[in-house]
Amino acid sequence: MSTVLDPSEYDDVIVTVATSHGETTATLTEWIERGPGPRPFVHIVAAQRRGTGERIDLDEIPLEYHNSRESRRLQRLGQLPTPWGPPPPE
Repeated sequence: MSTVLDPSEYDDVIVTVATSHGETTATLTEWIERGPGPRPFVHIVAAQRRGTGERIDLDEIPLEYHNSRESRRLQRLGQLPTPWGPPPPE
């Protein structure tokens, strides 16, 4: 079972985010600050440590930052924090 990353590690985590125009990367801190905007299909697809390139299991990233179908569903039900405001409808 994976453990959740500590916030002190976020700057060392590079996430790959899928968009309708391809993939882009950002630190986890940058992703948390910007978020997906109103686009429900922009989501994290991979993560790795900046310093070592070691892959990080997506379960280690708090679910509220995934912008996945499941995280948005749980946010709508009030079971998960909404760091970027209420999620858009599906």
